[in-house]
Amino acid sequence: MSPLTDLKGYAVPFSPQGKAQIVGGLPWNFGVDLIAINFRTDPNEIRKLLPEPLEPSREQPDMAYVWFGDWQGIWAQAGDMLATNPERVQYQECLIGVRCSYQGVEGHRCVYIWVNKDFSMARGWFMGFPKKIGRVHMGSSNRHLHDLNPALGKAGSGTTYAAICEAHGERLVTGRIRLKEKISPKQLPSPFGTDLFHTIHFPSADVSTGCKPLVHQLVQTVSANINFGEVWSAEGEAIFHESGLEEHTAIKPKEIVSAYLIPVGFTIKGTRLIHTY
Repeated sequence: MSPLTDLKGYAVPFSPQGKAQIVGGLPWNFGVDLIAINFRTDPNEIRKLLPEPLEPSREQPDMAYVWFGDWQGIWAQAGDMLATNPERVQYQECLIGVRCSYQGVEGHRCVYIWVNKDFSMARGWFMGFPKKIGRVHMGSSNRHLHDLNPALGKAGSGTTYAAICEAHGERLVTGRIRLKEKISPKQLPSPFGTDLFHTIHFPSADVSTGCKPLVHQLVQTVSANINFGEVWSAEGEAIFHESGLEEHTAIKPKEIVSAYLIPVGFTIKGTRLIHTY
């Protein structure tokens, strides 16, 4: 409920019935088919992306990753959305993240991310993901159809998928994996299983306050109900393309360490405040 009115909604735009909101409230439940590529990069450039009190990872200060995701995200009271308007819960995303630590606790942080739907971008801002609009194309989309396609055959060892992220007329990231073997989710390396630290920032346009930010906080994501599908290890490659409007190439891959195809589902219950500036 918006304050002091009869208008409804978790997020703007508020409306008499609340249906016009860009995204509904917590909890948020997700399923994603993920192409994940882990790589080593310049640890000094990672350090530049970590605001205090975050510090470089004590275990892997030079580790970063890129994830291409084919997502389904459903908010509270929207469990029937796939049957009414699937456009509101399906989207694609490209995320670049780095390892980090907070008061000695190992974790990771999303530093650049592009998504193709407005509701996902807004929801990401509420959690501290610095989302921007882009377009993501994944060769692994609709993988369940590959076994039926005479030109493809059954997906498995040796199957290769590409993924591409582009925005504002530029190609930004190209990834590729070649499947090797099925593995247990327990074999997945960090950042899986570590904490996720983000900055929630909402600027102000109030000239009387000198435009001091309305909110600037460091938060930890609170998740539950993680559930993996059939996980594959893979050979991987990733190219970060030069851009006139982005800075992601400063942490471009120097060495590919590992790659995976990861179907996973989970619930985001919200965030926990850990530091206020």
